[in-house]
Amino acid sequence: MDKPLSPAKIPAAAAFSACELGSDYDEQFFILNFGTRLLTAFTDREILVDIALETLADFSRGERLAILSLDDKRENLESDGIFSNLRPSRPRVSFPVPGTFLEKVMLEKAVAVHPLVVEREVPLPVEDGPAGKEQCLCLPLVGASFRVVGLATVAVPADHPFTFFETQQLRILSTVLAVSLENARLFSRVITDGLTGLYTRRFYEIRLEEELYKLKRRHGCLSLIMFDLDDFKKVNDSFGHLAGDDVLRQFGRLMQEHTRKGSTLVSRYGGEEFTILMPDARLEEAVALAHRIMNLCANSVFGDETRPIRLTVSGGVACTDSTESLDPKAFFSRADAALYKAKNEGRNRIVIGNE
Repeated sequence: MDKPLSPAKIPAAAAFSACELGSDYDEQFFILNFGTRLLTAFTDREILVDIALETLADFSRGERLAILSLDDKRENLESDGIFSNLRPSRPRVSFPVPGTFLEKVMLEKAVAVHPLVVEREVPLPVEDGPAGKEQCLCLPLVGASFRVVGLATVAVPADHPFTFFETQQLRILSTVLAVSLENARLFSRVITDGLTGLYTRRFYEIRLEEELYKLKRRHGCLSLIMFDLDDFKKVNDSFGHLAGDDVLRQFGRLMQEHTRKGSTLVSRYGGEEFTILMPDARLEEAVALAHRIMNLCANSVFGDETRPIRLTVSGGVACTDSTESLDPKAFFSRADAALYKAKNEGRNRIVIGNE
């Protein structure tokens, strides 16, 4: 019989025999195996956090949860996401760590429950607090090299004593989550351009190959926009390279703010060249987006208040479908040739490939 543990402090280990496990445990192990596999299957941080929140909710029986990650300086816990009212959300909140009870909880690296306080929708532990209907279950996220990378918190009923088996399930899930978050952060740094925050050319090339391969197996279409900022060299020559970097960042944000999140991939191809890869987008959709971004760029003021900068952008658009079977080089060349034509015809315009 799996005896309940005191909610005041959950020990790290207990002895039990494998022969005592029955069919209920088999089912729980199956679910746990599925949950951990699911957590390791994604490198997209937002998807990973959503899955983690729902998985922890199932295993902890909590209705309000939060996943918090330490920032690069390890001075603040920043919210990755919360789960409340059966749905995830991402409020931008952070909590200082040094010298606080949060630091003590994480340094203990143990699954434990403490008095609960809710701040800005986030359940948090406190050292001393009045007894209430709920307490705060704390799961320090201990990743590689036994290094704490964050904290998961769950508001749980005060009268629910966690069994050792339940505790171990949560310990496994929190460890897998910690390692997955570390991997997602590393992966993000590899595929993200350090200046603009857009995807890198290499990641774009990988995704392009994947999307063209998908077209061979199913009907559909794929569109590509290639942009080049007009006369960008003049920006660097007139205002300096730091100002030029600001313009690249601002144009990158402009594209991100006006493209559909999810499948659309916005990348910095190199220098002042950018690409937008649009799976399942028809040619007319891509052309409309290219014109919208071109017009937004022409009507925007870049730089800052002391150095306002105006510039335009040219674009080339290409589209293919399952009937063509283009390779990545041929498809890119179609958009690149259209961009080259747009530049030669006077800039600040969009040209369609093979038109």
